[in-house]
Amino acid sequence: MNSRNRLILIVLPFLLMLCLTGCWSSKEIESLGVYVGLALDIGKEPELEQELTEKGADYPKKNLVTSTIQIIPVQKGKDSQQKGKSTSSMYSNSTETGDSGFQLLRQHALSEHRTIIGHHLKVIVISSEVSQKIDIEKLLKFILRDNDIRPSCIVLLSSGKASDTLITNQPGDIPAFHLKSLIENQNRTNKILPEITLTKLDGIMNSGASFILQNVISAKGQVEFAGAGVIKGKTNKWIGSLNEQEVEALSWITSKAKGGLIKTYDKTGEVLAYEIKSVNTKIKSKVDGDDISFHVSIKSDGRLMENWNTSKDPTDTEYLKETEQYFEDELKNMIYKIVHKMQEDYRVDVAGFRDRLRIQHPRVWKKVKEDWDETFSKSEITYDVNLNITDYGSSAK
Repeated sequence: MNSRNRLILIVLPFLLMLCLTGCWSSKEIESLGVYVGLALDIGKEPELEQELTEKGADYPKKNLVTSTIQIIPVQKGKDSQQKGKSTSSMYSNSTETGDSGFQLLRQHALSEHRTIIGHHLKVIVISSEVSQKIDIEKLLKFILRDNDIRPSCIVLLSSGKASDTLITNQPGDIPAFHLKSLIENQNRTNKILPEITLTKLDGIMNSGASFILQNVISAKGQVEFAGAGVIKGKTNKWIGSLNEQEVEALSWITSKAKGGLIKTYDKTGEVLAYEIKSVNTKIKSKVDGDDISFHVSIKSDGRLMENWNTSKDPTDTEYLKETEQYFEDELKNMIYKIVHKMQEDYRVDVAGFRDRLRIQHPRVWKKVKEDWDETFSKSEITYDVNLNITDYGSSAK
């Protein structure tokens, strides 16, 4: 190899390195603050924010919404007594009050020396109080348009203060991550709804359909899913709530129960518990002139997990048939209550009957879709239930 070729081999790698791209726009993680949770409450300045406002921290606004963001990581040794801010060992919550969600987020730049980014926002919690007064689509307008925020972020409602759900008494726990992970327990209970992400929510709101969002409550730093909030499609505002049993009943109608149980009592008042193994629900729509009706057919296989009446033998076929009837009667009662609440109390369809009509009778759907909730409230709904106990667990005792 001559000296010229040797020189080329030495110089070429250095020339190629000049062509490589680098992270010229990167920022050190220590200089960033990542907000992972967002809570939206009715506008009310906390005491510290009021004091700072009196000292000049003010600008033209209406106090319509109080926004709380949960920021990680916490920088050790920093003073936590900043504007509307509370801290724990794992996270800090910072609060601003105003009327523009986008402006409220940017206001944090006046008290946070780190750049706040939303690339890892996990959960948004909206209080029923603020969603009763302000259209949810308006509350989330800037969130839906922000390219930094991932559409996989989930949306929840809170019957109390939304900001309280971003506080925990569990050492080492980050509330936003905890709320996100609770959704994963759907295979254990049908009191948990399928997650509603920003993507799903945007589509639902654009369709004009009424819908429900999982409700979360809090007390003394402990959070828990409890029922759901009902949002009317025409206004995108909160109109009421469903309790835990009503959420269970909806899961049977929508065939989205991945797990859970039915508890009832026999004629002697003793406890009976049925564990869900599978659910298959079919909804058939029928059109007769201007009359629209639906028939819901539910079939399920399950396990007899509890029977407190020790005088009864769970291996006895007749007893199992009798027990199936108790469970079927209980489920029918649950379905009756949720259908009555949808049609009589709230006059909205949050169980997906609109989709059955749209698929099975598209021409009829085009005629009634503009005022579907009202049409649904007048529709006849019938149902039949068939629960099959396949076994009684590992012991008959």
